[in-house]
Order: sequence, then structure tokens, then C-alpha cells
Amino acid sequence: MRTEITSFCAVLVISVFSTSAATSVFGDVFAWGVSSAAYQIEGAWNADGKGPSIWDEFTHKRGGDNGDDSADGYHRYRDHVMHLKELKVNHYKFSISWSRVLPDGTISSRNNAGIEYYKNLVAELSSNGIEPVACLYQHDLPAALQKYGGWMNETTIDLFETYSRMMFTELGNSVKLWITMTSPWNDAFRGHGDGSFAPGISQPETAPYIVAHNLIRAHSRAYHAYKEGHPQGKIGIVLNTDWQKPAAAADTDAATRGMQFSLGWFAQPIFGNGDYPEVMKTRIDTSSPEGKSRLPTFTSQEITQNRGSSDFFGITKEKLTLSVVDNNNNMPPSVGYMKDMGIRGTVIKSSEGDISDLLLWIKNTFNNPVIHMLDAGLSGCGTLYDEDRLQAMKQTIADLRTAVSRGIRLAGYFAAQLLDGFDWTEGYKVKYGLYHVEFGNKERLQKASARYYLTLIQHQGNEFDYPKYFVPEVIRQKNDFLRAKFPPDFTWGVATAAYQIEGGWNADGKGPSIWDTFAHDNRLAYSQTGDVACDSYHKYREDVQNVKRLGVSHYRFSIAWSRVLPDGRVTSLNKAGVDYYNNLIDELLANGITPMVTLYHWDLPQALQDIGGFQNASIADYFNDYARVCFEQFGDRVQLWITFNEAFVVSWLGYGIGVFAPGINSPAEGVYQVAHNIIRSHVKAYHTYDKLFKPHYHGKVGITLDSDWKEPATSSAMDRYAAERALQFKLGWFANPIYGNGDYPAVMKQYVGMKSREEGRNSSRLPVWSEEEIKINKGSYDFFGLNHYTTQYVVDNHDNRFTYEGDQDLYTKVDDCWPGSRADWLKVNPWGLRSLLRWIRDRYNNPPLYVTENGFGDNGELDDQGRISYYRSYTNEMLKAIHHDQCNVKGYMAWSLMDNLEWTSGYTIKFGLYSVNFTDPNRPRTIKESGKFFTQLVHDNGYN
Repeated sequence: MRTEITSFCAVLVISVFSTSAATSVFGDVFAWGVSSAAYQIEGAWNADGKGPSIWDEFTHKRGGDNGDDSADGYHRYRDHVMHLKELKVNHYKFSISWSRVLPDGTISSRNNAGIEYYKNLVAELSSNGIEPVACLYQHDLPAALQKYGGWMNETTIDLFETYSRMMFTELGNSVKLWITMTSPWNDAFRGHGDGSFAPGISQPETAPYIVAHNLIRAHSRAYHAYKEGHPQGKIGIVLNTDWQKPAAAADTDAATRGMQFSLGWFAQPIFGNGDYPEVMKTRIDTSSPEGKSRLPTFTSQEITQNRGSSDFFGITKEKLTLSVVDNNNNMPPSVGYMKDMGIRGTVIKSSEGDISDLLLWIKNTFNNPVIHMLDAGLSGCGTLYDEDRLQAMKQTIADLRTAVSRGIRLAGYFAAQLLDGFDWTEGYKVKYGLYHVEFGNKERLQKASARYYLTLIQHQGNEFDYPKYFVPEVIRQKNDFLRAKFPPDFTWGVATAAYQIEGGWNADGKGPSIWDTFAHDNRLAYSQTGDVACDSYHKYREDVQNVKRLGVSHYRFSIAWSRVLPDGRVTSLNKAGVDYYNNLIDELLANGITPMVTLYHWDLPQALQDIGGFQNASIADYFNDYARVCFEQFGDRVQLWITFNEAFVVSWLGYGIGVFAPGINSPAEGVYQVAHNIIRSHVKAYHTYDKLFKPHYHGKVGITLDSDWKEPATSSAMDRYAAERALQFKLGWFANPIYGNGDYPAVMKQYVGMKSREEGRNSSRLPVWSEEEIKINKGSYDFFGLNHYTTQYVVDNHDNRFTYEGDQDLYTKVDDCWPGSRADWLKVNPWGLRSLLRWIRDRYNNPPLYVTENGFGDNGELDDQGRISYYRSYTNEMLKAIHHDQCNVKGYMAWSLMDNLEWTSGYTIKFGLYSVNFTDPNRPRTIKESGKFFTQLVHDNGYN
């Protein structure tokens, strides 16, 4: 499984103004805020006269992700302010795109549309009681200036001052807190040393020092320009550093040197004596050509201007923490910033107290300034339930409480970032936002960390027990691997389906099914068919041996209705077909394997489809007749019967949108009528067995229903209602009549009825059960069969379509963090299975349940580690459901025994524990690594 954590970033701003008497540890005038940066969220890279920045050119040249569109903050700033208001923050730090207001970087290119955008943003913030914190520069230099050397050219200092003065004039009456630049170390070393940042220059010997020199001078000039006209406002700089710890006592000087080279490089001129740290000057002078240091020199006037040129101190704690060793004697012979520093740092996990220790170092070095902490955050892959980030925020706040107790004056905390956006080095692979962004439609969804931060603010930063709905229990426990055994009588098995494996499509009197017709009409990938498939019609004995080798006790297979009754009617009974299944059942029993038989796995006889199939009410009688034949022919040896497999798929994919056989498109009415007739068919067959065969054979009959887990995308009441509604429309549609009160879910009746009336109908498109039908529906089961593969998040959303999907008024999405599979619909999210089992337990009185399908699709590789990971994680969540939640799970059937025809995907997706060579007429089977894993799991009956 992909890890969610990638890096940790904390930004601190230290202010020279003090706090008043506090009612909490942080003070009652504490600043709570969030932050963002223009290039990362604004998008609109060339809109309304904006000029290109170095990041536009850098990403366009590099290819891949870019910030051209990003979170579209340029057009959706009001939405951003709405989210800020939801969080109840009182400050918002944003950066101004220099090339949006001055497209070529010079005052002559003034762009009023860009200036107006920032005026509107500031006005919107102010009208909502949120204090704007404006940063003049965060990495995105106008590309036009880079043509003349950018920050390597001293004239950029003058242009930055001019740009700054313009923005002070335009926004100075509304913005009282300014940042000149954020993380200039990145511009100096990453932009000009190793080239990983724009503008992508790699000249580590001299360029970083020249750029840093000019950035410091530009900052100082902007600071003094602001103070000339705005003596009451505050302006400062945000610096960035790693926190560096000595690996051993002998490395203490090296760690201090590392801090001076990273943080002191910029901090000492601004917050110290106005000049570079002595250790930097000494070491760089020593390795420079005689008579000319690679480290530029400040004039005496510049030293005076530098010193104290900040009303607050910003510090970004980059990544994690470095364990530092002295590396003076092992540096490469080349000259450059890293060699000058002479240390080697190993990234280690941040520990409790690291932030407090960093603040203490700043306190001792820079005379205990007041601190505003900005941009603290843990990046991840973008999950909505970002428990790891939430815990990191808790630890950060705990560290800040410790810092206050150590005499550090703390006045504010700003979380990073408001929204998922473009990450400087990782593009959209990592996410920092409190709000998730769907980059396709720009929809924003609140994450768990946002809910935590909101509540933290409401508690004034004091410790609190956050409610369970922040992150549901199942998700909080997703990484807790349970080492335990399944119950002693737990059933392990594998599953297949007739059309997918049997072949022999017209052998020995078999009639055509709707899937034969559908495939022969070239509706499957690459015009493939199930005519031969795995040829199990002829190779069933080999299949049974492969089942036996896995050590399982059960084999779930389906009967092809048209093999037993070629035209679907009892008058067409085909002895050869009956013999085939008798032989298969006998072979299984002879090898100690219990058959679990599915009567209908989607392959309706074509002859019955010709009279309407499941849209024809008489199908219930035909199905009952067919079921009775099977009970008569095989009931003496089959104890577990499943009437239908995945009734939803038949109804919606087969008769609703027509992408599966029989290809009928009736998404408004037909889909509901088909479902109604399937339930009628199941109920009739169940009672036939219960009355006529159960007294003799003592078997059990159930139905297999498929469902993804539906998790609310946010904790809002509307999304929670929508998630429940989605489950009722998907699973409850069939389960409630059988396992519940005998009728359709109330929410289905309500919504379909409402939508039908809106459509102008006099009655609902959802059929109505009679009182007698409700009575016989209710309890028509001996067990619950569940097929489960994946999960979706659910968002409440009005839908204007008058269809089964439109009736639900919602949409679904998947998590950015869930790994994919060869099947585009299957995202791996193991905790969804446990959640679904708990839901069934609570809704239907904890019925005996078999997981009748669960599996992973890939390209068919023998070393199928993805499938192993899938089975391991999903079965462990099932184990938790049994041990922790008392879910009445009786067995698990892995999908599938072997690679087979994956319906309309043909042979392009493989789910098997055994590989099948479909290019060989003999269809040889080969066990995969997952087959070996599953064998061991069955043998151990759990995890030791």
C-alpha cells in the first residue's frame, strides 16, 4: 500500500509586537490562519493580461504537471474566503503574483486586471472579518526579468522595490501585515544551486550566494519603503530551514554550522548584526580564489539597512529533521555551497519537541521575538480522512504549548495550506490542503484535518478529544494489522462463473445465452467471446484438483441455465448439461470440497430474452421452474444455493444502460422493473426450496448482492445522508425486501416518487409491493451473500436526470490515495469491506454472511504482489469485523480460481489465483504467487 506521508513543513513567523494578557496558553488575541501561494493555487496563468513567470516557463519546458489551471483561485477566490470563514480563522496569508500585476516585471507594464483581482480578494477577506497577510514574492519571478539574469542581476532589486511600492500604495490601506518573500533559500540554492526549482540553474559554486545576496538587499529595500509610508503596519520575511541535530556529541559544531548556513545565511543579516554569519564568511573565503570570496560583501550602509529590517521572523521547517555529522574530510573535490557547509545530514522522523527546540534556538539567537507560526502541515496523497496530518497538527500544537512554557512568546499559528494545489517539486502527486480539490471540476471537499483545525480554534488551541466523525473508527484503525485467527468453522473457498470459464458454448445441446449473443455481436473487447474461455466444460477435473491444491473447503460455481434448459423452459431439459454438473459436483465431493452453487450468474437463455427477459413478469415462473429442476437434480449433494449473483449488475448494466448483456437501455423504468422481477424470482425459488426440498436435504438458500462501500465525502449532514441514500439505492434496493421489512427502502420510495412527480408522472417509476408480497419477501433467506471490491466517497448533489442514477441526488468519487488496479473501477480500499459488514450487521440484524466474491484485477503476472496485498489487507479487515465488531461472517470466496473472461473487458483483465494461457488450445493453468499466499492463509486460518 502506498504511504500517505511524504513530507513535513512548518513555517513560523516571529513578530516584534507582544501579546496581551491571555485567557488560554496562546493568548486571547491569538492569530489563527491558513496560507497559500499564488502559483500553487491561482491558475489562470495567462488570463487577463498576466505575464509568464519563471515557474510557468520552468514547468512548460520540463513537461508534466504545472500550475496553469491548478485550483483556479483566480476565479474562485470568493469560494476560498467562504472556506476560510468555515474554518473560523482570523488571518489568511496569500502571495501576490508579480507577473500578474506587472506582466514584464516593470512598472510600465502595469496590469489593472491583476491589481483589481488582489483588491477584490482583500476586500472579500476584510468584509468577512479575516485579516489579509500579503506576501510580495514566493518564487514566481516574472519570466521577462529572468532573461536579464533574474536575481543574479542587481537591477532586479530596484524593480522589486518599485513593484513593492506599487502594491503598498494599492493595498496598504487594507493590508496591515506584509511578507516580503517566503523561503528565499529555495530561490537561492534550489533555483540556482541544484536547479530543482525555477529557473532551473545549476551553478552551486557562486550563483546561490549572489542570488541570496540580492534577495536580502531586495527585502531590506522593500522593508524600508514600506516603513516610510506605513509606520503602523508590520512587514517581515519568512525563511526556511531544516532543524539539524548532532548525530553525536562530536557533531555539535557541525549541526550549529549547518543551521548557520541554512537559516543564519538570511537571518543573521536581517535579525542579527546585518552581515553574514562568521562561519560562512570564514569557510567560503578559505575555499575561494585568492583575493576574491565567492560570498558577496555587504557595504557598511547595507549592513545598517539590513540590521533589524523585519517586524517579524518567519521560519519554514522543511521536510522532517536532519541528523548531522561533520563531513569536512569526506566532501567531493568540487567547490560549492554543500562543500562549504561541510556536513552530512540524514533525514529522520520529526520527534516531539523538534519545533519547540527550533523555536528555542531562534529565541536564544535572535533575542526572543514574538512568534507567529505559519504553514505547518504534513503533505500526503490527498485523502479526505487525513488522520496522519491531523495527528501531525496535534503534535505541532503540543510542541507550541511546550514552547510557550519555555518562555517563547507565541502570537499566532497558520496552517498550510488552504487547498490542495501544485507542489513545487512533486506537482499534484502530493497534497497539503485542508480542503481537497477535484482538479477536473474544481470542487472543494473538507478534509478531516480541516475539521480538527476548526475545532482547535474553537477550543483556543487547548487540547480536546476530537469527535469520532472527524475520522471514523474503521479508518483510524486501517493501519492496525490484526494478528488473530478466524473462527474454527470459518469457510474458505474460491469462485467462478459459468460463462467466464466453461466454454463449450454450443456443445452437447446447450442453447445460446444472452452473453453468447452479446459477444457474437462484437460487444466485448477485441471482439473476444466466451466460446472456449478456460474450457472448463472439458477440464473440470483439472479445475477441481487446482481447487484442492489451494486447501480450501468450498468451491462456488454457477450453472448455465441454457446448458440445462436450452430454451429456458423445463420442456427442453438437456441430459448432457445435467450430466456435466452432476460430474462436477461428484468430483468436488470426491475430493472433499463442498459445492456452493449459483443458479443465475447473468447468462439468461436467449430464448427467454426474446420474450422480454427480466422485464417480463413471467420470468419469475420460468426461473422457479429452472431452480426446481436444479434442486431436484443436484439438491441431494448441494447444501449451499445462491439464487442470483449481483442483481444490481443485471438490472442496471444489463437493462438500465445496456453496457452488459442483453444490452437494453431503459435507465428510468426498465431498471426498476427488472430488479422487481429478480426479487420476485428469488423469493419464489427460496420458498420452493424451503417448502419442498429443505425438509429432505437441509440445505440453505441465499442471494448474492454486490455493493461498494459508500463513505460520506465530508462530515456534513447532507453528505452523510447522501452516503446512506447511496447504500440504500445500491444494496438496500435488493436487501431491504429480503433481509429487512419486505419492502423497498423508504428513501428509495421517497426519492423515486419525488423525481417521478417532477417528471410529470402520476405514479412512481419504482414498482409497488402488495401486502402479501411484502410478507413473503421478508425473511426469504438463510444467509447473505456479499460481493465487494471497492469504495466510493459520496457527495450530496442535486441531479436533474430522471434515471436510476439521477434519482439519488448525489455523485461519487474515489480517494486520490487509493491504489488502482487493471480494472479502472477497482480502487483498493480495504477498510471499506469492514465498514460494509458493519452496515449490514446494523441494518439487517447481523445475518449469517458469506463474502462470495472479493479480488484484484491485473495483467496476469505470475508474481502478482498487488493481488497478495489486496487479499491480505481485505481479509484482515474482514477479520477485524469478526473480532472487533461481532459481524456474523461465515466464509470467504476469493475471486477467482483462475484467469477468465472478464465480461466486456474480455481477456484483458485477470483476477485468477491461477494463470491461464489463452493462446494455447489446451488452456494450461499455472499457480501464481497469490495462489501460494492464499493457500497459506487458508492453512493458518488467519494471521499468526
